[in-house]
Amino acid sequence: MRNQLSKLKPEKLGSICDPIVAVFIAFVVSGLVVVISGGNPLEAYAAIAKGAFGSATSFRNTLRYTFPILLLALSFNLCDKCGYFNIGQEGQMYASALTICWIQRLLGGLPQPLLVVLMILGAMAAGGIVSLIPAALKFLLNINEVVVAILLNNLLISLSTYMLLYSGIAAPKSSVAKSLSIVPRLPLWAVLTAAVGVLAAYALILRSTVPGFRLRMIGMNPAFARSNGLRTVKSMLIVAVLGGALAGLAASGEILSVYHETYSAYADGMGFTSMTAALIGRGNAVGMLLGSLLLGALSGGAVNLSISTDTPAEMVLVVRGFVMLFATVSLLQYFFRPKTGGPGRRRQSRRERTVRKEA
Repeated sequence: MRNQLSKLKPEKLGSICDPIVAVFIAFVVSGLVVVISGGNPLEAYAAIAKGAFGSATSFRNTLRYTFPILLLALSFNLCDKCGYFNIGQEGQMYASALTICWIQRLLGGLPQPLLVVLMILGAMAAGGIVSLIPAALKFLLNINEVVVAILLNNLLISLSTYMLLYSGIAAPKSSVAKSLSIVPRLPLWAVLTAAVGVLAAYALILRSTVPGFRLRMIGMNPAFARSNGLRTVKSMLIVAVLGGALAGLAASGEILSVYHETYSAYADGMGFTSMTAALIGRGNAVGMLLGSLLLGALSGGAVNLSISTDTPAEMVLVVRGFVMLFATVSLLQYFFRPKTGGPGRRRQSRRERTVRKEA
């Protein structure tokens, strides 16, 4: 084991340790915030851990939060590998939820197994179409995809609120924006199986297949990929659709397995949470799984935090924000980057200049 660690390159060792250090510092800084607020950080973190893993029901609730985050993290990282910054996942989830509701409204008389399949496929198609819009505008018209995606997020949440109040999918006699009841039920184990299957396929395809290698080549150097005959724009657009389809799959799990209806802003904050999980994982499948489990545990333990201690549940949002901040900044890159430009390099440059002048 020690020999294997000694063979790791400093840069590789830094990429492994950096997320761990980022999470540790985030918890330390968040603990200082708890102290300033008059609470006990150890009690707060113990309450979160108990609420997330203290019983079978708590652990099941943690998994319920973990796997939508994981699917969205895979969606974000897949698009990022190809050079498309997919920040529009919340809008993709709203579009997918509305699609599920309209399928229930229009085709509710079909057999439930068939209806579930149509709802999942429709949700994935809706997410893929919404994800394709910013990607197409970026790669065909050179418009920044982040701006378009943020505008689409706002547009789709407004459209969702309107439809959940005034359209045919609105819940009858309801004063709040929510949909009619979704009759088909999807067991939680099916959602977990789908998420694990997507994770395994992601790791296998990206690291061990020719399409995965081409995808990574396009993301690292599009000009080089084009010079070698790869259709970079076509590949990026396909990946954008796949990323949106994963967001639609996550929305299907939320609606069919947890809520059995949709309401306004049900996906609020999930895009940034999944981005945090992807940053913690650094593109590694196992790392993203662990990052999603951490964030799922924070969400699952938030209720117990407010019940067992005087610390409000919003403290979880503070921890999550600091985790994202420190995961974004590679804290260890200074210590593991190769040293260049030292005194020996300067002396060599002077000698080279002297030789050129004498020549």
